[in-house]
Amino acid sequence: MGIKQDWSQATPYLGFCVFTFCWANVIFGLDTSTFGSLQALPSWLGQFGTDGKLTTLQKAIANSVVYVGRLAGTLSFEPIAERFGYKILLAAIAAVQVVSVAIQLGSGNFNTFIAGRTVSYIAVGWIDGTIASYASEVAPAALRGFFSGLLAPMANLASVWGAGMCQHYATETRKVGWMVPISVQLIPVVMIAVCWPFAAESPRWLVAHGKSDQALKALRKLRRKEHDDAGMCEAELDAISYAIEYDRTHATARWRDLVSKVAYKQFIYTILFFFFYPSTGNAFYNAYGATFFKSIGLGNKSFTYAILCQLMGMVGGLTGLFLTDRVGRRPLLIAGSALLILFDGLAAGLASKPTRSSTENNVIVACWTLMLWSAKLSWATHAYIVVPEMGGIRMRRKLVMVGTTVDVVGNWLWGFASPYIQVHNATKGPKIGYLFAGFAGMALLFAIFAAPELKGRSLEEVDEMFSKFRWGWEYKKYVTIGVGATVAQMERAPHVEDTDAKDDDEKQIVPASSVRVAAV
Repeated sequence: MGIKQDWSQATPYLGFCVFTFCWANVIFGLDTSTFGSLQALPSWLGQFGTDGKLTTLQKAIANSVVYVGRLAGTLSFEPIAERFGYKILLAAIAAVQVVSVAIQLGSGNFNTFIAGRTVSYIAVGWIDGTIASYASEVAPAALRGFFSGLLAPMANLASVWGAGMCQHYATETRKVGWMVPISVQLIPVVMIAVCWPFAAESPRWLVAHGKSDQALKALRKLRRKEHDDAGMCEAELDAISYAIEYDRTHATARWRDLVSKVAYKQFIYTILFFFFYPSTGNAFYNAYGATFFKSIGLGNKSFTYAILCQLMGMVGGLTGLFLTDRVGRRPLLIAGSALLILFDGLAAGLASKPTRSSTENNVIVACWTLMLWSAKLSWATHAYIVVPEMGGIRMRRKLVMVGTTVDVVGNWLWGFASPYIQVHNATKGPKIGYLFAGFAGMALLFAIFAAPELKGRSLEEVDEMFSKFRWGWEYKKYVTIGVGATVAQMERAPHVEDTDAKDDDEKQIVPASSVRVAAV
């Protein structure tokens, strides 16, 4: 289908629901960029630092301990989402963030402030899984990449916002210099509270919990009126219900199934997606971006450059978002990985020179900016698009939980270890970029040979596609024949009618009554 036909499946209410959940990721984006810059702000260092600066140990603790909270969130996401649903989890995210901000604003020492951020990261752990899983379940197959991938650009937009606030307070020494950026993190909480009552629960979750009437009501609001009038909502729901019931009869989605003959490929790919996401430079920049710019002599311009980097990251995320359903997942992963090798290596080579001209400093900043653009174009966006897709209907939440746990561990390792890695001659200071370039090279090989292409596929098709090993380029042409193919047909049905038909009676639409027969 063309882009016009793809977007003809979208509705304002679908956009409203997904954006309501995406406000949660604004919380994460604000926290990440704000704290990355706070560590270079005189107002925050004066109150929480040691003699106006952070020791190596404090840097390591500040950028790693919070991941204990995030790990708790990722490990508890799947059972909470399974039992209570996505809407209840979104409300819990907002409540936890209120507690976190209150602790941070009331803190009088370094340890209490970090404890407040750790509480916030429990919510971040939930956010990681909630948004991508919810969006992948409510969006039609042709638009799943766009809506699932909104997570990254929303975080980038918030990062620009947070970096901009910190730039404004770059020379402020009073408490207001750090308290305002922290207080602003309550704005997305207010937006969630306003929108939450009107958002729909996932129809797939409702069906799985015996609430088919509510699921049909939600699906009718999420799909276009023409889709509903043609009977496609009932047909789609019937196919989803059959797929869930079939799965319950023939498979149990146990944790040990992740390493079974059927699902081990998705399990390994999930680990790799979320390993490459932080390990190609993204995690280091989030933790030490402004501090790094200061360390190479850029002074207060560091905050301006931090805004520029986050802005380009947002552009990269949006670029990936709009292209992923047009060109596919694989081309963007391959192109992004190749660019990461270039920009990570070039930045490391120039920044490690003992003396540099202003032009060389500008090139270093440009490399970091383009590195972030490349990361958001590829792994940062597609980890949250492809992994929920790879899980299909049976293993989706478990794979997301595994992936976000790997992401947490990776970010924790980079946050804690980076100050110590940079002490050694081989990776001293900016030379750490060579390490990121090496991981980007590994990411490129994985993207070329193994990364699956799932553009336009229904969630129910995926298990069949992973039934045996395939090279990355083989997924695109694979034709499914089971229940997944039926669900995909239902999601697209009003848009694959005979365009030459002269009236409604001539249009060939699959009736709901035939769905189960076709699925079998």
